[in-house]
Amino acid sequence: MLERRAFLGGLVAATAFAAPSNRRVLIAGAGIAGLACAHELTKRGYDVTIFEGRARPGGRIETLREGLGPGMTAETGATRIPDTHHFTLAYVNEFGLPLEPFHAPVGLDLFHIRGKSFTIANGKEPDWPLDLRPEERKLGRNGLAKTYLLPPVEAARPFARSLQVPPPIAAADRVTLGEYLSGQGLSPDAVELATLGVSPTIAAGHLLLVESSSEIRNTYFHIRGGNDLLPFALARRLAGKIQYGCRVAAFTQDGTQASITIERAGERETHRAPHIVCTLPFSVTAGLFDGAHLSRQKQTLTETLLYGHMTKVFLQMREQFWRKQGLSGFAFTDLLSERFWALGPAQAAARGLLLSYMIGPKAERLGAMPETERVRATLADAETLFPGARSYFEGATVKNWKEDKWQNGGTVRLPPGRLNALAECAVPEGRIHFAGEHTSRWTGWIQGSIESAHRVVREISTSTL
Repeated sequence: MLERRAFLGGLVAATAFAAPSNRRVLIAGAGIAGLACAHELTKRGYDVTIFEGRARPGGRIETLREGLGPGMTAETGATRIPDTHHFTLAYVNEFGLPLEPFHAPVGLDLFHIRGKSFTIANGKEPDWPLDLRPEERKLGRNGLAKTYLLPPVEAARPFARSLQVPPPIAAADRVTLGEYLSGQGLSPDAVELATLGVSPTIAAGHLLLVESSSEIRNTYFHIRGGNDLLPFALARRLAGKIQYGCRVAAFTQDGTQASITIERAGERETHRAPHIVCTLPFSVTAGLFDGAHLSRQKQTLTETLLYGHMTKVFLQMREQFWRKQGLSGFAFTDLLSERFWALGPAQAAARGLLLSYMIGPKAERLGAMPETERVRATLADAETLFPGARSYFEGATVKNWKEDKWQNGGTVRLPPGRLNALAECAVPEGRIHFAGEHTSRWTGWIQGSIESAHRVVREISTSTL
């Protein structure tokens, strides 16, 4: 009798497991978009499962601790939270996470161009070693930015909470940043000065959108202890709903169900549900949708969408010696390292990090080097900008997002004229929905991933399929 009861109980359990529920949703990826989507769907009574290829949640929210001095952290991915990012801050508040200011630099920023370093003190610009027209020299670097780059960002402010790309930004989405500035009449040397620390080959509309999305009222924030505490908090809330070590191998759908095929411990298995959410970056989805009956436009996006080269090199210094020189540790340069940020506690005598942050062609150049050469080249640039860096240097860590097989790049990079791809990426295809920073007008930010998750929840909860 006991054996018969056990058999019947197991049969019922197996049947219940196999029978698809109308409220079942499968999510690919435990980055912040997948976690937020699962969190909101669970609140609404959906049965959610997340499949994540790695053994950790968070995606491109990754806090570095190993290899750094005691108590030090560094963000290899998402670093700052603007005080205007309401979706992100709502989650921070919901989980009671402590915030701290992402410190404004103490001291003067450094500008290095054509072999010379300069600072801007009390608004007085240096005599730049460039062939500038009289009016360009009078404006200086700050004036050029305010005159030629700030207007579309200011015009976009009334659309700060719009889910669409602000029209003033979309109007600039035709040319590269360099072409955009040249088209307004700037000389080649003025373009060089205005784009110091950023590649002029980036699409103007994309850069202006990111700048518009990063505007603050007062300050930027950082989660004390590391930004990965946010995805960790969500993952704890979703305990039992996340399956790690599950690499997505395929998406398919028919008239009644959608399915995800995963690889787990060398074996393949397929899971079905009425709705599936893909939060994977399209940099790693080529071939995964071959049987999913996507529109030709979406299929092309999942196979060809560009993601930028993004590299961060963290140089640990035993003291924040640059402060003794009256410098902030922030630098904008024409060197390979492109720009530096300084990270560390308020005490100048405490350990700190000089972070070289490269996006685009220079990140690609550095990525082609052996890792030891990457550190050597970055330290050489740090020594050029901040004399004495070699004597304070303790160690280095490099994060090249193109070498991360789960991401294959940093954030999405849209060529001129393609800001509309963000909306195209977001369109659901039958029973398959799409979330992530590449589907949001807050592209490149935690805010964008969370906003996209809320959109997908609305799509699923109002679906008639």
